[in-house]
Amino acid sequence: MTPLDHVVRLWERATEAVIGHWSRCGRLRRFAAGQWRLARRRPLAWMTLYAFGVAAFSYVALDRPLAWWFKAHVTGEFEGFWKTVTTLGLAAVWLVPSGVLWVMVMLAWRAAPTLEIRARLGRIAWVPGFFVLAMAASGLLNTLVKILVGRTRPLALFTDGTYGFAPFTHAYITNSLPSGHSQAAFAAMTALTLILPRYDIAFIAIAVLVAASRVLTSVHFLSDAVLGAWLGTFVTLAVHRLLTRRGIDVRLRFERDKRLAG
Repeated sequence: MTPLDHVVRLWERATEAVIGHWSRCGRLRRFAAGQWRLARRRPLAWMTLYAFGVAAFSYVALDRPLAWWFKAHVTGEFEGFWKTVTTLGLAAVWLVPSGVLWVMVMLAWRAAPTLEIRARLGRIAWVPGFFVLAMAASGLLNTLVKILVGRTRPLALFTDGTYGFAPFTHAYITNSLPSGHSQAAFAAMTALTLILPRYDIAFIAIAVLVAASRVLTSVHFLSDAVLGAWLGTFVTLAVHRLLTRRGIDVRLRFERDKRLAG
């Protein structure tokens, strides 16, 4: 049995156990339902509260033991799988094609023969434009936070036991927080979810896998991935909110969607 088979089996057992416990915890379900209602009213504020709460707890209690455990147990083909997944968190994978698409639409907009076509292309241009803006804004902010915070990577923990911060530095070993791959993946997948909400589960699953890969391959601590995911999601939602207030709709609607809605 391969390591991946073991993980799948453990996942199935854990899922069954969680579902069983959840069905017996009425008070917890009511609490979760209340939190969900609050989160829906003010999603950005509550997402921020939860993300920083989880990150703080992880920094104190989880980051070091998890890093050592993954370092010892995630090896071979299993590690190779996660190193392949992690490439989806490279910002260039998403920025380059979306940027090229935006430039092509803008060139077509400038060359449009009629005002009607020009207006239509202008609306379409906001789709890749929103994607690029969300990725670029969250990426720049992520880089700035890395330099300001200067958190050491798991590599420093494994090498000499260093665990902490070296603010205002930009070396690889001290730019662990937030995780750039997690930020890029969540920014890209959140943007795609807003553009094509039909496939939201698939998009978010990809983002979660990328963030998990950074922890499982011992490149980042868990709290780094959590805050990277928060940053990418928060900035993308904030950009989308600003565009919506200006009357700009980035959601793609196809004929099949109109037929289903009717």
